[in-house]
Amino acid sequence: MQGSGLLPDAISFTAVLSGCKNSGLVSEGWKYFDSMSKAFSIEPTTEHYSCMVDLLGRAGYLDEAWDFIQTMPLKPDASMWGAFLGSCRIHRNLEYAEIAAKQLYELEPRNSANYVVMMSLYAMSNRWGDVDRIKDVMYNEGLKPGPIWSWTQIDDRAHVFYAGGKPHEDEGEIYFELYQLVSEIKELGYVADMACVHQQVDDDAEGEKLLLSHTEKLAITYGLMKRRSSSSAPIRVIKNTRTCSDCHTAAKFISIARGCEILLKDGIRFHHFKAGKCSCNDYW
Repeated sequence: MQGSGLLPDAISFTAVLSGCKNSGLVSEGWKYFDSMSKAFSIEPTTEHYSCMVDLLGRAGYLDEAWDFIQTMPLKPDASMWGAFLGSCRIHRNLEYAEIAAKQLYELEPRNSANYVVMMSLYAMSNRWGDVDRIKDVMYNEGLKPGPIWSWTQIDDRAHVFYAGGKPHEDEGEIYFELYQLVSEIKELGYVADMACVHQQVDDDAEGEKLLLSHTEKLAITYGLMKRRSSSSAPIRVIKNTRTCSDCHTAAKFISIARGCEILLKDGIRFHHFKAGKCSCNDYW
């Protein structure tokens, strides 16, 4: 833009900082953020500060993100605290997560997603009493977790897979194929991530069964089942929430086992799985 004689505006910097946060470019993000006021006389807005909180937090600089929130000239809003809470979830930092959650409960008390994030964090830490406490709070407040679904298109028809909802008409065949698929990828090195099991289970075998029910796994498996053997077209799946690390790892191994490409659009970003790697470089 500068080479063409165009001066970037506030929206331009929002796009650049978003690109930095999605790629883990911390130094570059700081450079562009600082240049806004120094080089272009643009005062950062809530969106820019939120991007920086997200950038620092996702990269693991939670202390720096916390200091940034504390010292910024604007009052932190729900987007900033939400970005901070999301980073705490990624890095499993309960201390900061509880601080962020407290703020979010006051700013947006009807947003069930914040309660769900805290439940998952407590579950990762085996604090099942706190999981039950959050559930009780949600019940007393009349809050319900939003629906979780994934869908894929086969022959001009959308096939939707719901978490805890109406089962797919080919559910039995899908699970049979998925069991076979998991056996294949285990031989390649896949190990189920029990941290993604957010229910109290008696053993890992029970936890693995729960992981099989994740909607993106079902959609990917169904896409593979209906894929013509001669087709090189990628499996395309859309999910309405962030994909978990277990499904992300499984998709990478599936791309190797079946020699296919998988395009997954989750609630955060696009993932392109090919030959055991993802376009996000495991940063999402």
